[in-house]
Amino acid sequence: MDLLIKRLAGKWKQRSSILKPWLKNVEVAKIERKRLEEITDKEINRLIRDSRLQVAGDALPDPEVLALICEVARRELGLIPYRVQMLSALALIKGYLAEIDTGEGKTLSIAIAAAFESWKGEPVHVITANDYLAKRDALTMKRFYARLGISVASVIGKTKPADRQAGYQVDITYTTAKEVAADFLRDRLQLGEWTRSGMRQHVRKFVRASESGVRLTQRGLFRALVDEADNGLIDEAVTPLLISQKFESEELRQACLGAWKVAEFLRARTDYTIHRGRREVKLTVAGEEKIAERDEFPVSPLWRCPDRRREMVLLALEAHEFFTLGSHYIIEDGKVVIIDESTGRPMPDRSWKLGLHQIVEAKESLEITAPSTTIAQISFQGFFQKYRKLSGATGTAQEIAAEVWTIYGVPTVKIPRNLPNISRYRSPKFYLSEADREHAVSEEVIRCHRDSQPVLIGTRTVTSSERLGRKLGLQNIQHVILNATRLAQEAGIIEDAGLKGRVTIATNMAGRGTDIELGKGVRELGGLHVLVTEPHESRRVDRQFFGRSGRQGDPGLVSRYYSLDDVLFQKFLPRFLYRLMTKTAHPSTGEIAYPFLCRGLLRHVQIRAEKLAVFRRKQVSENDRRQRSSLGFVRD
Repeated sequence: MDLLIKRLAGKWKQRSSILKPWLKNVEVAKIERKRLEEITDKEINRLIRDSRLQVAGDALPDPEVLALICEVARRELGLIPYRVQMLSALALIKGYLAEIDTGEGKTLSIAIAAAFESWKGEPVHVITANDYLAKRDALTMKRFYARLGISVASVIGKTKPADRQAGYQVDITYTTAKEVAADFLRDRLQLGEWTRSGMRQHVRKFVRASESGVRLTQRGLFRALVDEADNGLIDEAVTPLLISQKFESEELRQACLGAWKVAEFLRARTDYTIHRGRREVKLTVAGEEKIAERDEFPVSPLWRCPDRRREMVLLALEAHEFFTLGSHYIIEDGKVVIIDESTGRPMPDRSWKLGLHQIVEAKESLEITAPSTTIAQISFQGFFQKYRKLSGATGTAQEIAAEVWTIYGVPTVKIPRNLPNISRYRSPKFYLSEADREHAVSEEVIRCHRDSQPVLIGTRTVTSSERLGRKLGLQNIQHVILNATRLAQEAGIIEDAGLKGRVTIATNMAGRGTDIELGKGVRELGGLHVLVTEPHESRRVDRQFFGRSGRQGDPGLVSRYYSLDDVLFQKFLPRFLYRLMTKTAHPSTGEIAYPFLCRGLLRHVQIRAEKLAVFRRKQVSENDRRQRSSLGFVRD
């Protein structure tokens, strides 16, 4: 009954008519902002001081206050907020997840909302999808915030421990979910059990008790505005954030090496079976017997246990079958660096647990690093639920609206576009093999390059991007590659991606948050041509990449070239359907007939993958709940 009531409340909050009163405020604010253009800077500064004193509570800004903030954006940034940007800002202030189409300027909307919220006197965290966006947006908006009397800073992975506290002492902090959650956990470790409670902290200050000597990094979790919210609130939710401590264990090192040697000896189908959809490996009777015969593990009571040896071999088989160099990780300076599959970015501070990371190092013949033991952990779901007020913006929210409401109590609202999307979408083409697809992609790139139309080619993995780059290089096509191994070149590559004749091959790094501006004369050529070569498990991630084309009313073109041996089809397409589709391939080009049927199959496998991802997220939420209810020493 409680769940039904909550769902009905969510439907009511997400009704389309919710926009009507906000639109009235926006229309009044637009007229008022036009009037403010004639006022001197001195008078604007006086209005800013007066307006700050009037802001309080959870009410929306008056049209006059909204107009003033927007006029400051015009004067300091040279940007006049559109009606939809002002509307989006109101939705964020009201605590909604705003679906703002890609290219509609949600960065400015978030800045307007953050400025108004910070005037209430509490710290505001703007949480972006990656370090690049956090640093970029904080620097871009600095003049705007300064004019409003607001201080701003960024906290990213490279921020030194000594500078982190200063980064959180400002009014608005731009950061990432990983960094802000990790700093929260470090603060919890600094506090004793008694002082961990926020209420007790207030009591200490009220009675002027002596300080405990603990110096915390953050000032608390009051207000969060999440950019690319579906990534932060949903995609990252299945990843628990851990604070760990290294410990030396020569036995475990030898066990990881031994498990990998055994895994190399075993054969798929004979010694073990694979279920790629569930990422699961199961040993057969023959496999169990071979493990018992092999003597690769350390001589100690722990590794004489058959169950423990079996667990390590299963981990090694998972590393062998499911973790691929260039897809799931890269090697930098002799170390394994995990790649975020959703964003394509490296995560140098993360490691797989339970010995998996060390087994992958053994697989790649690298030095085995010391394992770690967890001393604090929290899921991103549990962390975001601790904010007193939470809202966010993304270009792809409708698919996860019900889930966000159920988990976080945040309703979703769709913001209309400022200008119609005139980008053209071609029907996807399907090919029998990767080689057939890459040949077709190369021919399309050559055609665009001949016409000087810029092309952005999307791949899922580092390996795919490098391989396609070599193929284009053999055909004398000048190109640049953006992937996890070329992070330092990101800003320059994105800046030039919309210029005439530019060919850019990129992983999902070029998806979320990247704004590719068209060069001179590119509009007349049809705009940016986005060419996607591999489908993602989430349709939202595909839509994010498609959205690099046709931004702010610009022309554009989106093409999709897929092959039946893509990972997604291998995992989730039933084998009998796979065999049936291969029989329709053209003998010379490898193109699959019946594209309408192929589109249906693509939708089918993506829905299956998304359902599995939802199940995993529910498991994370359930595990959090069980831990809080069953362990007496777990505190919020």
